[in-house]
Amino acid sequence: MLCIYADYKSDESYTPSKISVRVGNNFHNLQEIRQLEMVEPSGWIHISLLNQRTNEPISTFMIQIAVLANHQNGRDTHMRQIKVYTPVEESSIGKFPRCTTVDFMMYRTIR
Repeated sequence: MLCIYADYKSDESYTPSKISVRVGNNFHNLQEIRQLEMVEPSGWIHISLLNQRTNEPISTFMIQIAVLANHQNGRDTHMRQIKVYTPVEESSIGKFPRCTTVDFMMYRTIR
């Protein structure tokens, strides 16, 4: 899943109104999988990255978020935060214990 945080009240003409999500193995074979229009978004926008035929997560090395248009025909854009969520899979090399201590939880995400 891909999540984008946008806030029209704060950014006005800098807020994207139309975006395209493209995936592929490199820049030369990107394919558009989603295109969506947003009307004055405020908060998180959730975009599913599931294969529509098999309902399984898309396997990719590159994700491109292309801003096709902004509100009020703005030229620059603000996306306050972007998050990419992936399924957790067990490793074939070995099973690792779940990290549940406070010390591990502090460093489990990239900031």
